[in-house]
Amino acid sequence: MTLWNRNPGSKKIKIAIMKHGKKIRRECRNQSFKISLFSFLIALLFNAEQINAQVPNDLSSVKTGTVNAGSLLSQFMSAVKPSSFTDGWKSEKGNWLSSVSKIASAPGMIEHVSSLTKFIKPSMFKDAFKPENLLQTATTAKSMTDAVGLLKNLEGGLKPEAMVSSWAGKKASWLSALSMLK
Repeated sequence: MTLWNRNPGSKKIKIAIMKHGKKIRRECRNQSFKISLFSFLIALLFNAEQINAQVPNDLSSVKTGTVNAGSLLSQFMSAVKPSSFTDGWKSEKGNWLSSVSKIASAPGMIEHVSSLTKFIKPSMFKDAFKPENLLQTATTAKSMTDAVGLLKNLEGGLKPEAMVSSWAGKKASWLSALSMLK
């Protein structure tokens, strides 16, 4: 209250605020105002759903604190250039994508990383990387941590020219989401 009394024009401001406050209270009781407010809130809800639907692929796999292994694996497969795959991949790709979406455990993830590795042309791997070693490691892998390690190893073993150009910008967030798998 003392703040209002220090300024000589404060009475005019105080009266204006009080008038508008009464007007707002009156409008809140008005039925059309309540309908407008409800419509506005519904519009905000649908707008939030549209924003969520536009999240880039590399983040859309995150659902309520969990990460979808199949989604991350299919994102990686999509980042590999089609020309980097063997001819046999064309006939197997549809089956692979269908089954990768159903991955629910470490053995499924390990199996799909292994099969993907087999369909990548040997010339697309870095000289020091041996796909046979990854496939051998896969035979002893048991946990999701092991499966994640296999996928990271596969990604790191590919030459840059084996990947689509947009992968460089998505890789960091993909690796971050991949590290959330347990």
